[in-house]
Amino acid sequence: MTWWGHQTESIWSQPWGSALAGPLNGEALTLIPASIVPWVTWVADHPDSTVLTNFLHQSTRVVHGTRDDFVIGVALGDSAVAYDYRTSAAERIINDTIGAHPVVVFADPDTRDIQVFLRRAADPASGQTEELTFKLDSSGRTVDVETGSVWDSNRGVATDGQLRGATLQQIPWVPCLRLGVTGLLPPHDVLPGRVTRETHWA
Repeated sequence: MTWWGHQTESIWSQPWGSALAGPLNGEALTLIPASIVPWVTWVADHPDSTVLTNFLHQSTRVVHGTRDDFVIGVALGDSAVAYDYRTSAAERIINDTIGAHPVVVFADPDTRDIQVFLRRAADPASGQTEELTFKLDSSGRTVDVETGSVWDSNRGVATDGQLRGATLQQIPWVPCLRLGVTGLLPPHDVLPGRVTRETHWA
């Protein structure tokens, strides 16, 4: 999917916000993290949200028929990785490395919430930055292996333990149907030498 830039007559990639042709070819907008979740998930976490819509009476309706055959696309530096949603939701936590960047993908199969963060956090006491590995403990809580601290995987904040108060840097991700994963990744002139990893595909 593309956008047409009326001011410069450039053509832009909708998923990645990068210009594919025209005077701004190769330029890119800054991606910001965003949640793409069912309305019930969003409003449960943000009950005071303001909704921009022409159909206010439909804002609380339940939408059925959600799709699972999509990938979670993440690009960092010159590398890009696509994670199959169904596999990610089954595993719930994926610790990985994209290029030189350690990342973690949290996928909640119940709320369908997906979050991606860098797996680095500064110890509030020492100020030292640590690379972390995440897992679910026997109670279903998200913890890091290194310190046993408990984390809110939705916000990337340590809520208990040695790293309490520490935060993870959130990373933008984009969804794409599995069949369209080639088009999901940025073109070579934006991210030369890109890599598509399929190790997490079902």
